[in-house]
Amino acid sequence: MDVIKSFRPEVAWANARGAWPEMIFSTRVRFARNLEGFPFPNRAEPRQLSEIRRLVLAAAKHTGLFPRGHYFKIEALGQLEKRFLVERHHVSYALAAAVLPAGAAIANGEDLSVMINEEDHLRLQCLTSGFAIEEAFKTALKLDEALGRELPFAFGSRFGFLTACPTNTGTGMRVSCLAHLPALSRLGQMPRVLENLSHLGVTARGIYGEGTYVLGDFYQIANATCLGRSEEEFCQNIDRVIRNLIRQEIAARETLVKGGLRLKTEDAVFRALGLLKHARTLSYEEFMHNISLARMGAAMGWDIGMDFSTFNQVTLLMQPAHIQAAAGRELSPAERDAYRADCLRKRLA
Repeated sequence: MDVIKSFRPEVAWANARGAWPEMIFSTRVRFARNLEGFPFPNRAEPRQLSEIRRLVLAAAKHTGLFPRGHYFKIEALGQLEKRFLVERHHVSYALAAAVLPAGAAIANGEDLSVMINEEDHLRLQCLTSGFAIEEAFKTALKLDEALGRELPFAFGSRFGFLTACPTNTGTGMRVSCLAHLPALSRLGQMPRVLENLSHLGVTARGIYGEGTYVLGDFYQIANATCLGRSEEEFCQNIDRVIRNLIRQEIAARETLVKGGLRLKTEDAVFRALGLLKHARTLSYEEFMHNISLARMGAAMGWDIGMDFSTFNQVTLLMQPAHIQAAAGRELSPAERDAYRADCLRKRLA
């Protein structure tokens, strides 16, 4: 719990800034990097992984980009602490499950972080609020260049940055936006939308990234490959895709408030708001379903009583590990659901 207490209760990158905060929760730019002279993590020996972690943590500290930052040895953390870091989007499920030497460096403001010895030696990222691809790219690139001055990154003249998975080779960059698309989902249009994205070299994943399922109509939209284009071109492509998705979502929302659909949509939104404000037990899945509807209603201009920063913060703080952190102890699933409902009633009163 000491690790969790070292983090601020609310998350700066979840404040509703940037463009289209009602639809785009956050923007992330991530670079995969490896060190020359070391095998990829899945082939490295424990002593090599320890040395990689030592080198990367020292380099992160030396960049000056992590003042008062958090530095962790993953295998030394408790299960609740690991889940908390996953929910904050600083480490992946794969890194949280590591039993061999692994680590993480996280900036005090939580906008910058580095995973150490996940699939690659380094996964460095920038997280920003709203639709802010250019800002996130410039900040992540600054971190990449600063670490690159400290560490010898593995690079080939033919393929670019060398990575454990071929789909990351090249730029090693993923640009992603966490998009809220409830109207398209409600109208049953998401299967077609997702199929179209695949033709554009773009993938859609769940709220926690690769291998996770969709919750609350949030989709992480990212480039599917890292080779064949420059970093700027990948950014431009995702920018175009997201803008097109925003237009489609706006059109879908306009459809939901026409004719007989309006009453049905309004009823669903305010039933969801009533449940969020008055439920005595609430699973995380049920919470996400209903907060999604309430958020859509607020975006439609209805009086929901919450701004989008509140929506964002609540969405993070109601996650299972965050609920247990607030309670100060491990909770059973039933206890979590009751505590979540209680916290939410107080927050929305």
